[in-house]
Amino acid sequence: MVNTYSSGLEEKLKQAEEAANEVHRLESLASQAPLLRAEVARVQRQSERDANRKSAIERAKRAVLTAAKKQDEVPATLETVSKMVYSLYQTLKDIDNHRKEAAQAIAIVDRMDYEEEVESGGKEQQEMGRDPKSIEFLVASRHGQTRINQLLDQMDPDFSYLRGCEVEEPLRRDVANFILAHVISPAKATRENTGGPAAPRNPQS
Repeated sequence: MVNTYSSGLEEKLKQAEEAANEVHRLESLASQAPLLRAEVARVQRQSERDANRKSAIERAKRAVLTAAKKQDEVPATLETVSKMVYSLYQTLKDIDNHRKEAAQAIAIVDRMDYEEEVESGGKEQQEMGRDPKSIEFLVASRHGQTRINQLLDQMDPDFSYLRGCEVEEPLRRDVANFILAHVISPAKATRENTGGPAAPRNPQS
C-alpha cells in the first residue's frame, strides 16, 4: 500500500517537474519574443530597402541610358536649329536694313519739305515786314523724326517684324525675342512681340 502511494506521488512529482521545466523553457522563449519581433521587423525593413534600392538603381540605369541615347541626337538637332535661327536672324536683319533705308529716304523728303516750307514761310514773313528766320522754329516743330515715323507708318500701317507669326506660346515668344534682340534693341523686340506701343524709330540706328 505504501509503495503504491509513494509511486503515485513520485509520478506526480515527475510530471510537476516536467511541467515546471516546460514552463521555464516557455518563459525563457517568451522573454525572447520582443527581441525576436524587433529582429524580424529589422530584417523585413532591410529586405524592403534592398528591394527598393535594387529597383531604383535599375530605373536609374535605364533612365541614364535613355538620356545618353537622346543626347546623341542633340548635336544634329542643334545644327539644324542653329541654321534655322540664323536664317530667321538674317531675314529679320534684311527687313530692318530695308526699313532703315526707307526711313533715310523719307528723311530726305522731310528735309526737302522743311526747306520748302521755311523758304515759303520766310517769304511771307518778309512781305509782312517780319524777320523771316522767325518761321524756322515753327516749321521745325512740324518736321524731324516724328514726321519721318508718321510718313513711314503711312506706307505700311500694319508693319511688324513678326507680322503673321503666332507668338502666344511662351517658348516661341522667347525665341522670337532672343533673335529680335540681336537685330534691334531688346526693349523694341519685346514691344514687337507683345503688341506694346512702338517707340519713335531712329533711321540712323
